Amino acid sequence: MRLARSARGWWRSAAWPLLIWLLLGAAGTTGLLWQQHNSRQASDQRFELRVALMRDFVTSYTTDLIQRESVQARASLTGTSVERAQFSQAVAGFGYPAAVLIDDRGRVLQVVPADPTAIGKEIASRYPHLRTALRQGRPAVSPVVRSAVRGVPVVAFAVPFDSLSGRRVFSGAVPVRDGPLSAYLSSALSLSGAQVQLVDSAGSIVAANRPLDAELPTLATENGALAAAVRQGEHGRYLAGGEWWRYSSTPIAGTPWRLTATVSEQVLYGAQAGSEIAGRAGLIGAAAVGLLVVVAIARAGRSRQELATSEQRFRRVFDDAAIGMTLTDDHGRFVRVNPAACELFGRTEADLTGRRYADVMHPDDVETVRAHGRACLAGHTSGFRLDVRYVHADGLTRETSTTSALLRDGEGRPTHFATQIVDMTERNALERARLADEAELAQRAQQLQEANGHLADFIAMLSHDVQQPLTKIVGLGELLLEDWDVSSEDDKHNDVQRITRAGNQASDLVNDVLTLARLDAGAMRARPVSLDLCHLVRTVVAAHQAGGTPVTVVAPDQTRGRADSKLLELILGNLLSNAVKYGEPPYEVTVANRAGHVEIRVADHGEGVPPAFVPHLFDRFTRADSGVAVSASGTGLGLYLVRQLAEASGLTVGYRPHEPRGATFVVTVPHGDDEEPRPGFSRAALKAHGIQSRPNQRR
Repeated sequence: MRLARSARGWWRSAAWPLLIWLLLGAAGTTGLLWQQHNSRQASDQRFELRVALMRDFVTSYTTDLIQRESVQARASLTGTSVERAQFSQAVAGFGYPAAVLIDDRGRVLQVVPADPTAIGKEIASRYPHLRTALRQGRPAVSPVVRSAVRGVPVVAFAVPFDSLSGRRVFSGAVPVRDGPLSAYLSSALSLSGAQVQLVDSAGSIVAANRPLDAELPTLATENGALAAAVRQGEHGRYLAGGEWWRYSSTPIAGTPWRLTATVSEQVLYGAQAGSEIAGRAGLIGAAAVGLLVVVAIARAGRSRQELATSEQRFRRVFDDAAIGMTLTDDHGRFVRVNPAACELFGRTEADLTGRRYADVMHPDDVETVRAHGRACLAGHTSGFRLDVRYVHADGLTRETSTTSALLRDGEGRPTHFATQIVDMTERNALERARLADEAELAQRAQQLQEANGHLADFIAMLSHDVQQPLTKIVGLGELLLEDWDVSSEDDKHNDVQRITRAGNQASDLVNDVLTLARLDAGAMRARPVSLDLCHLVRTVVAAHQAGGTPVTVVAPDQTRGRADSKLLELILGNLLSNAVKYGEPPYEVTVANRAGHVEIRVADHGEGVPPAFVPHLFDRFTRADSGVAVSASGTGLGLYLVRQLAEASGLTVGYRPHEPRGATFVVTVPHGDDEEPRPGFSRAALKAHGIQSRPNQRR
């Protein structure tokens, strides 16, 4: 009985310590399991983040390389022919050990290293990336292929562009084993035993962070378990060699590649191993709880140190990146900025830390970036890519391609924006210069085409309208000489008159051509003065009436206008000749004062101008294809010269139908109050170049 009471007392005294021990053990076990879960989740997130950063770097590298290839090709490889030295210089600028230039039929134009036997061979059908770039007109990145020249495994970047001889494709090749991507991957992930590789669509390894033995290595031959796991999903774990491995696989945009990284969970979770052992040891008994807590704290300290080491490695990758990289909080304040970004902004990291990104961004781009940031925070997107301008500390604007991704914690709450900034200022300036050069070249080509058209019109006119009177002169002259002794004086006089008329016609045509040439060259200047328009009009009409043409003049006395008298006489004389040639009497010239100007109207009562031809009435070398103009001879230069002379003198000329029938041409002359001279065609210049009024106008 005493033994029973002693046992019951022992249990009562041990109950609370035992309960506390159990509670402490349960609490410790729960805490350790929770810590293990969170630590592993954090390690997984860091691993995924590192893979994402490597993916973004490879994407930026390939995009930048393709863009630089495109700019270089359009700048130096668009000529009708591309010399070997010119092509070798373009290839050397990229550091490619091998490159090829093909034409629109897939034939080799140039190749590096030089191989004369390859020139002219069709190779596009053998390489999918060349075929895609040539046929679809878009850049293409190849899987692992054998070089057309060297025969070694390479990956190539093919860029199509238009040349004077049609579409061409420039393709530069990078070796699989010793390429820059392999060099980057070797330092991008510093976890012990980690394997990182770029794999193309056929499973061949493009680049890796370790030496490769096979001539054409594949993921299946290098790591069959990983290859099988990737086929099942982009993220997860697999069992190989008696241990579990964590892997992540992500596609590289714009290429047939995937980035795949794997590391053993023993290495990935090595920092948590001590905490897990300490947790299990804590279950042994309450007496070891304190020691296990100390061990756990020590292990936790060691974990923090390892995490700090990992953070230091990440910082090295962050700081040594060639492109600008920043971390901002969800309020848009800079948390971390790498040296490349500091150089881009022209500010120190201390100056940028805590500052809002809007402070260094061009004001016109701030709202656009904020809108995309709000969309990310609202969960609509996980990131964005924009062309953003930043303002350097020196006040100059930097054009960039900015890619930003929203980072979230384990509970899905947004924490930071990770941003990569590529300076595009110089590249965009080169592109704008190229576009400007192309626009100027197109404009010059259009001007040359128009000049060739005018030249063709000149040749056609000279071959017909000048040759016709010259032929008549020669024929009549020969006839007159042959029949001189037997012809009457009236016949001789008639023949001489016909020769004179043909000579005057040829002279008028030559005068038209010379006047047009001088107008186009701007070789003459006029000096308008205030003059009596009524007196000038009557003088011009009197000259035409002397030839037997009745013309009615309606003009108030002393109506003054500002013009060059010789030019205005030439304009009015041509309009009167045009009315007499194509119209019917009565002919009228009216001078009328208007507000701010004087109108001089030359009207006839003929059939008028066909309505369909009115828009082309003052164009060069144009003639109506109906009415009296069909039967009358002419070159289509007269009214064009009238308009050119009028505009150069500060006058205007226009057409309106005459009621009830006929045509009216209106010359608008400014009032003659202002005596200051204006630029135009001078009387002296016209006289020096032999310009005179004569009845040769054609519609």
